Amino acid sequence: MDYGSVFLVITFFHITFATVMKIRIYIIITLLLSTLLCGAQEKKVIKGFSGGMMLHTGYMFSGDNPYNYNPKGATFGIGGCAKLHFTDHFRAGFEGYFSTVGLHNEIKSGSHNKMFWTGALADWFWKIGKFYPYVGVTVGGGMETAYYMFEGDKYDWEFESKAVFHKQPFFAVDPYIGVEYKVGEALRLTLKTDWLCAINSTGLNRPLGPRVYFGFIFAH
Repeated sequence: MDYGSVFLVITFFHITFATVMKIRIYIIITLLLSTLLCGAQEKKVIKGFSGGMMLHTGYMFSGDNPYNYNPKGATFGIGGCAKLHFTDHFRAGFEGYFSTVGLHNEIKSGSHNKMFWTGALADWFWKIGKFYPYVGVTVGGGMETAYYMFEGDKYDWEFESKAVFHKQPFFAVDPYIGVEYKVGEALRLTLKTDWLCAINSTGLNRPLGPRVYFGFIFAH
């Protein structure tokens, strides 16, 4: 039996299945938001909507692992949000982000910590000229993926005997504060900062630290 071929087939099926499930989730969320929006517009419940993409960077530190290793470093990522405006000062919706810390201190290049989280958000905003300051919180869930390589080289094809791969789901509470700037009738630039509190079965998940986001928002 060609175990390599079987492994490739299983891996391909897993990736394909995961991709299909993600696409289905996005479609369901989109259809749900569209249905709510259409119904709400008829009843005049929703005053508008907004959404967009953001890049972010930050600094992560501390860690949960049995190796007495403290992962730390700059993190970079991307994500986005979609919000429905229910009043002149309150809006709610969804958001999700990926964030990766490349690790090099006391560990081999190629090691990293990756975070993915998504959830429902609610925030309050105000209009001051062309500025829209806001403060809010996102509640949801996510996954931390850690890969630590203590010996070896990421560029070779050798098995690494001293490497560890670990995944940890968590409950996410993410308070944030930011400001939007109106560029045009429907376009705004946004700048915000947050501190993700990832909570797992043993307490507060680490690494943790602040992030700063910058991106664009389309609003109506």
